[in-house]
Amino acid sequence: MTAITSERLPDSLISLEIEVEPERVEKSMEKAVRKISQQVKIKGFRPGKAPRRAVEASVGAEQVFATAIDELLPLIVEEAVKEEGINIVGPAEDVDLKSRDPLVIVAKMPVTPTVDLGEYEALRAPKQELDVTEEQKAEAILNIQRRFAILEPVDRSVAWNDFIRGDFRVEIPERENDSGATDEAVDQTEEDTEFPVRENEVALLPGLAEQLIGLNVSEDDQVIEYELNAEDLPEGLIGRSAKFTIVIKEIKEETLPQVDDEFVISLDEEGITTVSELQASLTKQLQENVDAKIKNDYREEILDLLLATASIEYPNILVERAIDQMIDRESNHASHTQEGLEQWLESIGQSEEEVRSALHDNATISLRRELALSELSTVEKIEVDAEAVDDQIDTAIESITSGQEGLETQARQLIDTPDYRRTLASQQVIDNALARLEEICTAEPEALVDDSELSTEKPKTSRRGSRRSKATATDEAVSENTEPS
Repeated sequence: MTAITSERLPDSLISLEIEVEPERVEKSMEKAVRKISQQVKIKGFRPGKAPRRAVEASVGAEQVFATAIDELLPLIVEEAVKEEGINIVGPAEDVDLKSRDPLVIVAKMPVTPTVDLGEYEALRAPKQELDVTEEQKAEAILNIQRRFAILEPVDRSVAWNDFIRGDFRVEIPERENDSGATDEAVDQTEEDTEFPVRENEVALLPGLAEQLIGLNVSEDDQVIEYELNAEDLPEGLIGRSAKFTIVIKEIKEETLPQVDDEFVISLDEEGITTVSELQASLTKQLQENVDAKIKNDYREEILDLLLATASIEYPNILVERAIDQMIDRESNHASHTQEGLEQWLESIGQSEEEVRSALHDNATISLRRELALSELSTVEKIEVDAEAVDDQIDTAIESITSGQEGLETQARQLIDTPDYRRTLASQQVIDNALARLEEICTAEPEALVDDSELSTEKPKTSRRGSRRSKATATDEAVSENTEPS
């Protein structure tokens, strides 16, 4: 190669303009001639022995040139990438022949993303704290009571908290939506089904429970028609008319057990024998659930805050890989083969293009988060704790074998693999990076000082995320596609 010119392009692409030595082009042409002459029978010559002029006369000069270029291009591009020290993350997105004499090739290559976290150390966001309410505690007790409730048939109309047993049919006609597409019709039938009628709970369809109050047992169809307008409905159902046809065979009244120490003992919960102990245990569990949700919501918030201040560039191939990982999980690995993928697509009634389009936005968000957290772990010097990974593997083996020594070797061979270790290490780094981001966002503002107390030293500038090549970290993040907890 006599010359290589590189140019950085948007979206983590780099353009390589490569001028190839004439001698190398000529060698490739001769090699193409020998290959073609072995594959094509040329009158008067043995296979592989026909001269160039005879081969070109038989198949055409353009075919000879195309054969030479097909073999030469990948080698030329690979050598240019190595010579320029470029970290690529996928095959060339576009390869063009700029000229033939001299031979000049232009290749666009996807390279590792660049991430600048900006002034991330200045990010602040208050963290919400919530205590379990008395209503939540009462609901938890009620849910336990309902697990042991007695259902008795009654001769009256339907009331709140009753159970209905019967046959029903739900019909929602198709509708053309605002975008011009058609929302598909719904026609669902169930026989001898039992379900509760409760306030603030969905009974088969949102808003249906209120319509069932006052109905009676009847061998005839009872028809309810109303418009679906509940706030939590999927967009494709809002505003559509629903027809609900039911034959009520039986109405049952729910009788809840009394909550006393005797009832608590019957639950057979270890260490819990009184009502107060049950309430304390439930409160603890509820508070843990509340805290976990707050933590998850807060991490979502500060991740969005970090992304808002960061500058991230990445090639589209990484988004496509993230989509591949999502499809692999959602199809339960059926996508490992083309046949399996096609069967899965048929089962969900969608084309591959429709699935990929639907997953694109989530894949992009996931990728951006992974890249930002990967960069944060680098600039904050967050490293993998190998001992913690060992402990996690030992714990997993213990849970499978229950301490049975004879099974430990087999379980370790199954679990303790390089891929699983990488997964644990990746998740550990992500968790620690998120924990560090929480520390930053919840830090108290620096105390103000008098001018007289200021040091004469030059103040340090805020650290910014490095713009660096991270092929390994990026590929691991995308392949694992781990969602932050």
